[in-house]
Amino acid sequence: MDGDTQLLTEAPPTLRQQATSLLKSPRARRWMAAGAALVFLLVTVRFLLDRAAYVSTADARVAADMIAVSTDISGRITSVAVSEGDQVTAGDVLYTIDDREAVFTLAEYEAEASRLRAEIAREEARAGLATSKAGSQVAARQAGTRSASASVEAARSNLETAQQEHDRTKNLLDQGRIPKSTYDQAKNALETAQQALLRAQAERETAAAEQRTASISGEEVRLSDFDLSVLHAKLDQAEARVAAQKVVLEQHTIRAPVDGMIDELFYDAGEHSLHGFRMALMHDPAKVWVSANIKETDIRNIHPGASVQVRADSNPGNVIKGHVTGIRETTLSEASMMPNPNASGVFTKITQRIKVRIKLDPSDVHLRAGTMVRVRIAKSDRPPAKP
Repeated sequence: MDGDTQLLTEAPPTLRQQATSLLKSPRARRWMAAGAALVFLLVTVRFLLDRAAYVSTADARVAADMIAVSTDISGRITSVAVSEGDQVTAGDVLYTIDDREAVFTLAEYEAEASRLRAEIAREEARAGLATSKAGSQVAARQAGTRSASASVEAARSNLETAQQEHDRTKNLLDQGRIPKSTYDQAKNALETAQQALLRAQAERETAAAEQRTASISGEEVRLSDFDLSVLHAKLDQAEARVAAQKVVLEQHTIRAPVDGMIDELFYDAGEHSLHGFRMALMHDPAKVWVSANIKETDIRNIHPGASVQVRADSNPGNVIKGHVTGIRETTLSEASMMPNPNASGVFTKITQRIKVRIKLDPSDVHLRAGTMVRVRIAKSDRPPAKP
């Protein structure tokens, strides 16, 4: 029983008779038909205007960058610091992995670096003493060489004087003017001067040899500098190992790479993690967008920058505004992991869909990644002019 019949049944008899006669009158029926036609016309016009101004689709969903957090090492998980659904910030601890072996290795590398630093300090002190000693020896030998050279010159001058005295006394002896004993004294003095010159020359050669020996000691100090260079290179290598091991130690603590929410955890405490395997899945709820699949027949009317109206299935009473930020150059089927080529020879034409990315304006509507939405994208014949 419909509503009109029920009203007629419950109305008083007189009123019921009047209403029945009114409904049965041709005029009333014409008015009712005209009203229904008007309502249908308004709905049709609105549908056509909407279709002419917008591209609508229900094949759209909220999307987000899903970040898979993995580990660079293998080991036993000692603790899980978060739960699924927790909000975290970048740097928060998610997992800790047993790091005792890494700690011991780091201590070993640091001890080796400390040993090399001590050895370098000892060799630098030794090289400093050797340099000072070699410098003093070189200076002393140079002074001895100069003294020996001066002695040679003095002996040579004495020899020349003795030679002149010898020649003079020999002439006087030949003339018979002096006794032979005087000549013998002059001859002895000449021979003494000759021996003194030879001795001075030998001492000069000895001083020169000692100076060369002192210079060689200075070269040995330079060899110590080379040894220090080798030790410094070994220290750099040891410090690099320490730095690398610190990185390995840090890798035993798995941290959140960005701000976001933990969607899924794949390990529990006590399990053994594997190198390169993902340990958690997370996304940033504040950075979501809408991914809409538009028919290829409508894509020509959509351009980046076009305004969009979005209604979430989880909250259809609120409209979220946004705009198109990107349109893919391939269809969904072409970009899929397993394209479906027509190899049977039987062809059925199917309208393809192209993915469109929509950026949402800030709103109070809470959107979850993966939930469905309906979108209305404003059509335009040409793309907006670039600023």
